Amino acid sequence: MFARETLAGPLRAVLASLQNVKAPWLVGGSCGLLLQGVALTAAPRDLDLYVDAEGAPELHQALSLYAVDSQVENRTSIYRSVLSHYRIEETQVELVGGFEVTCKDSLYKVEVDFLRRHYSPVFHLSGKGSSEDSLETLHLMPLEHELMFNVLRNRPDRYEAIAAVLKSRQSAWSEAMEALVERNACSDFLIQELKSLLLA
Repeated sequence: MFARETLAGPLRAVLASLQNVKAPWLVGGSCGLLLQGVALTAAPRDLDLYVDAEGAPELHQALSLYAVDSQVENRTSIYRSVLSHYRIEETQVELVGGFEVTCKDSLYKVEVDFLRRHYSPVFHLSGKGSSEDSLETLHLMPLEHELMFNVLRNRPDRYEAIAAVLKSRQSAWSEAMEALVERNACSDFLIQELKSLLLA
C-alpha cells in the first residue's frame, strides 16, 4: 500500500537532488493530497512534482540520475506541459513543467513560483512541527489548486474530498481561491461550480 511511510525515501531523495536548484517547485497530485490529509479512494500511482516552464530543465538535470526519459512537450485536448519521468526506489516520479489546463471555457495556468511564495503549505518529513533542515521540509501544492484542477477535469472522487477539507477550515473560499480565480481566465460556470462546492 502506497502510504506516507512509502513516500519518505523517494521524497528525501528528491529533496537531496534538488537542494541546490534555484527554480521553485512543489509536490502535488495524489501524494500532495495524501500529505494534506485528503481522503483518497485509491493509492497514489506516482509522485508529481510541479515547476514553471523556465525551471523545468534545471530540475530535470538535477534529477538526471533517476531519469527514465527526456523532457518533451506534451499536448492533449485539455492539457499542455513539459513532461519527464524518473524512478526512485519503487516510485515513479513525474515532473510537470508549465502546466496549463483548457476546459469548461476556462484557461488555468499553474504558477508554481507564485503559489509557493504565497500559499504553499509546508510539510515536515520528520513529523515535527518545525524544521530548519531543508532536506526534511517539503512545499506542497495548495488544496485550492487541487480543487480547481480536479473540477476542470471532472474528477468528483477527488474534488469532493478536497472540498470537504477546505470547508473544515475557517474560510472555505480563501484568499488563495480568490487569487486563482482572479489570475486565470475562469468562466462563470467554473466559478459557480467552485462556489457550490465550498459555500453550499
